[in-house]
Amino acid sequence: MSQQDKGVRRRPPRVTIKDVAQAAGVSPSTVSHAYSGRRAISAKTRERVFAAAEALGYSADPHARSMRTGSSGMIGLVLRPRFAATGAPEASETFNRLAGSMATECLRRGIGLVHVPDPSRPDYAAVPMDGCIIAHPYAGDPMIDLLASRGIPVVCADPDPDRPDLPWTAGVDYAEGMRAVFDALGVEAGAKVWLMPGSEDNAWNRAARSVHAEWCAGRGAVPEVHVLSEALSSDEARACVAGLLDAEGAPAALVHSLSKLTGPVMEALSAAGLAVPADVRLATLTDSSFARAAHPPVTALDLNHEGLAAAAVDLLLDRIAGGSPPAGPIRVRPQLNVRESTQP
Repeated sequence: MSQQDKGVRRRPPRVTIKDVAQAAGVSPSTVSHAYSGRRAISAKTRERVFAAAEALGYSADPHARSMRTGSSGMIGLVLRPRFAATGAPEASETFNRLAGSMATECLRRGIGLVHVPDPSRPDYAAVPMDGCIIAHPYAGDPMIDLLASRGIPVVCADPDPDRPDLPWTAGVDYAEGMRAVFDALGVEAGAKVWLMPGSEDNAWNRAARSVHAEWCAGRGAVPEVHVLSEALSSDEARACVAGLLDAEGAPAALVHSLSKLTGPVMEALSAAGLAVPADVRLATLTDSSFARAAHPPVTALDLNHEGLAAAAVDLLLDRIAGGSPPAGPIRVRPQLNVRESTQP
């Protein structure tokens, strides 16, 4: 042994399908069938193969399995919002909940889930997946077309707002939920109602603007829209709201989209001498610990990410299996949680 080799731990040779076959006393093709399930073999033989594989430390190569069977047993998840994972972990609670729910639904169905940050990058193009869920796509999202051009079955978890009638879509019924949020404000005709949506062009922000305008028109309220970008830090959001209050005067009610900005919004109101809910009724369009833990707790819309995840996974598996497209997008109902911030 050379001096260079001393003290170096050598990697044991990789166990192959032939090694498993020899240990189990079967052919390599029988081992392959035991893992793929493409041909019937007896339960006794399958158990012998798996026992030999476990004893040898063998695990099937997912890429090789995909080539043999045409199926990887995995689906992909592409989370589109650019600011889904920025800032502190707790600021991403909404997207953590969605991704975690997707993973749980896949586990229940015995399939794997792989997060694909950007399928357009060459190093992610070869990720083995039988289909892909695109969560919260942008308007006219090119990612839908890119994956479709590669022959990958796609389901949207939330509609592409420029293509709302795509049938392979599961989405939250934003219109119903957001109308309930505005109803909970309890403001009188002529009252000024602020909406502070995000800046991303997706179904959620578009629905917020549409529902706010329609609701105010129907109630005789005065609508004002002031964007709070998803990119803003807490300090920036606080300064933005403070400047608006100083320039525009206080509204009777304020609805902001991003729950993580609940603290900065309330701090700006307090600094202006305004109490919630005595002076300003306050609500947010996403529920999270920020809304629940605020003082007072803030009325918020629970977007039912568990229901969205289950619907999207079921829809994708149906598409992969060759099912017919549904008559229209699958709708999941959100839940309004009324709290002290809108109570008289």
